Amino acid sequence: MHLRDVEFKEYFDNFMITTSTDHPRLRLPEEQRMRIAIVHVGAPAGGMNPATRAAVAYCLTRGHTPIAIHNGFPGLQRHHADKPRGSVRECEWLEVDSWVNEGGSEIGTNRGLPAEDMATTAKTFALYKFDALFLIGGFEAFTAASQLRKAREQYDALKIPLVVLPATVSNNVPGTEYSLGSDTCLNTLVGFCDAIRQSASASRRRIFVIETQGGRSGYLATMAGLAIGALA
Repeated sequence: MHLRDVEFKEYFDNFMITTSTDHPRLRLPEEQRMRIAIVHVGAPAGGMNPATRAAVAYCLTRGHTPIAIHNGFPGLQRHHADKPRGSVRECEWLEVDSWVNEGGSEIGTNRGLPAEDMATTAKTFALYKFDALFLIGGFEAFTAASQLRKAREQYDALKIPLVVLPATVSNNVPGTEYSLGSDTCLNTLVGFCDAIRQSASASRRRIFVIETQGGRSGYLATMAGLAIGALA
């Protein structure tokens, strides 16, 4: 390893931390360990499950307690105390290990925001003693983090670290160049467009119009159009 450059070693260490949990030397002292909540916000995107798996692996490696919030903020607000199983559950490695190749969102996601019931959101943060919140999602996740930050003046339970991992096919999250799921969606879209173009090349006097996802962001439409030589 000493013959490799510093960047390679950093990548290797990160890979080991996020793919297994058996690293006793990396465990933090008891007083530094945290209860870290993980929530998916917005529409499902490719990479949400592997990202959650990596986050859980990192938490367990460092001695933290990873906690999954199922079905987004509405799940937290309405179903956290459901019996026999509520929407707030600690993550076990055996449960998430198989998520590495799974699409969608195994813990559930929706577009609900904490501001819909901020009082209950803050109450559950205090009830379950969250020390940090890891949000995975698109623009809705960015908005949720902003709402939680602004509500800190009213609720002390919200004065915890907030981290947003961009995950949306639209690639429209401020402050980042790429988001999880956008490249997967683009590659799939190009494959579909190639098949449509093959049919279009054999047709006469017909126009093939392809509508993409992306909301008000033109990333998918622009990049797919450039990749397949479409006409604007």
